[in-house]
Formats: sequence, structure tokens, C-alpha cells
Amino acid sequence: MKRLLFIAMVLCLALVGCASAADDVNTTATTTAAPSLIGGDMGAYLINANVEAANVTFDNDFKGAITGGNLKVNVYTTGTPYRIVTVEKTGYATAKLNITQYPAKGETVVMNVTLVKLEQTTAATTTAAAVTSPAVVNANATVPAATVVTTTVATTPQPTPTKAGTLPVVAFAAVGLIGLFAIKARK
Repeated sequence: MKRLLFIAMVLCLALVGCASAADDVNTTATTTAAPSLIGGDMGAYLINANVEAANVTFDNDFKGAITGGNLKVNVYTTGTPYRIVTVEKTGYATAKLNITQYPAKGETVVMNVTLVKLEQTTAATTTAAAVTSPAVVNANATVPAATVVTTTVATTPQPTPTKAGTLPVVAFAAVGLIGLFAIKARK
């Protein structure tokens, strides 16, 4: 009977050793969180501009260039709303517009932007001509083209997932088996 108890203990130790070795292999792996998809209903912004190939960004997220006088930007209506549209091209004053209207499902919000050509002075510095001319946003609100808005976005770091492993389960099973053999050996 002592021999059976010795074999059971060796098997339990072997199981614990295998489980801890497997646990060590898994702890060196790195985990990266996959980006979550927003999904949901779609709306759009139609940016009309007077300058071809002007770059359009929404909150510093490049969306494309003006072609044919406009750029249509599809957005999720359930996503985090954008706050600022920037339209810029070299040689023109940059237009920054606050977004005050958000498209509903299937709707398109029209934003008209007029870029002002920069003039060269004799001192080789560039200045904007008529920077204070308003840019019309959806014909309801006006925003000066020279308005500069600074936003700060606070981000919360995502915790790294932890792995409990199988070592506690295997160790508990080994102790249980040893206990059963010990009880059987006393009888």
C-alpha cells in the first residue's frame, strides 16, 4: 500500500510540474486588444470648398481631399461625434469649423468652406487676406474661418488582461488525490 501511495505522490508531482511548465510558457506571450468596431446607423457630412485638392480632417483624422468641389464623409451616428473640421491647402489660410450639427440616420449635413488665398508681402512673409470672412456651416450658423480651437481628449489606459493559469486547479486535485489515498491506506 505504501508503494501505491508513493506512485500516487510521484504522479501528482509530475502533474503539478507539467502544469507549472505550461503556465510559464503562456505567461511570456503578449496580448494586444483588437480594436472594437462601432457599427450602427450611418449619416454623412458633405464638405463643399472652393479649392480643389484641399485636405479635410475631422478632429485630426484625415478623411480625404476635395475633388469636384466637395468631399462626402460617412460617419456612424452612434459613434463619438467629431467636434472640428479642418480644411487646408498650401498657399491658403486654414479653415477650422466647429461642428454644431450631427447627421441622423441617412441624413447629410452640408458644410460650405471658403479658403482664402495667402498673399506674399515684399518682406517675404505670408499674410492672409480677409481672414475674418465667415465660413457658413449649413446656412444656419457662421464660424470665422480664422477660429482656432484647441481640444484635449483624456484617454484612460486599458488594463492588461491577466491569466490565472491551471496551476491552482492541478495543485488542488493533487492534494485531493493524496488525501484519498491516505484515507484508503489507513483502512
